[in-house]
Amino acid sequence: MLKELWRDLHRSVCSISFLINGKRISSGTGFRVGTKIITNNHVIQVPPATHVIVHFVGADGHSRIAEKAFSQQEFRSHLIDGEPESSWDYAILDMEIDEFKEIPTLRLKQDDDIAIGTTIALLGFQFDQSNLSIHTGILSSKYIRAGVNYLQLDASVNNGNSGGPLILPETGEIIGIVTRKATGLTQQFDGLIASFENNIRVLKSTGGVSMSIGGVNPIEALIATQAQLGQVAAEIQRSANVGVGYAYELRKVRESFALKS
Repeated sequence: MLKELWRDLHRSVCSISFLINGKRISSGTGFRVGTKIITNNHVIQVPPATHVIVHFVGADGHSRIAEKAFSQQEFRSHLIDGEPESSWDYAILDMEIDEFKEIPTLRLKQDDDIAIGTTIALLGFQFDQSNLSIHTGILSSKYIRAGVNYLQLDASVNNGNSGGPLILPETGEIIGIVTRKATGLTQQFDGLIASFENNIRVLKSTGGVSMSIGGVNPIEALIATQAQLGQVAAEIQRSANVGVGYAYELRKVRESFALKS
């Protein structure tokens, strides 16, 4: 079943990469429905980026079959609807452009009647890679928080999967938008990273010292060390692939398509 699912759906899932001076600083996943691309709103919130590249891949998972580079301003001009990360966290971009006219469309399931325990699949460009991956798991739970309907997944969700399609393998229909993961150590890592950031603020507030040891300013050295430790902790948290994945149901997306059809 998974081979057929890959064959039928891989061409409709894209990588969305954000760059500064040609260097990629962030990326996520999106998928094509009609002439639109759907992703998470938080995926496209990269203010420093100057350019955006959207690309689709072939059956080998990495050969590019369609690609378009945009300026950040041009890319954002294609945004036609969405809600912030604090809400339903979706973005819909109108991508009726020549470069993508041969890209097939995926189908949204027209209801959210999915039983807990159902096998699910997801496609995405995990770990900021340029190659597409497929994963499977089960729908392990559902819940509502702050008026938003969440799907909890027992599946491998990693950085870069955000914005990708959550798929019902039996029919190939899209049942949600993959959004994030949480590991058992998420809160601990958040606290650790916050402590490094606080240490840096305290060190900077001292105003520095004029003394040096071996030609090195000790305050500046401590600040650099805290920053490096914070980056290492953030990377460990980002790359840990054992945890719980989450997706959003499609109710708001379906409503948006209905209003604009």
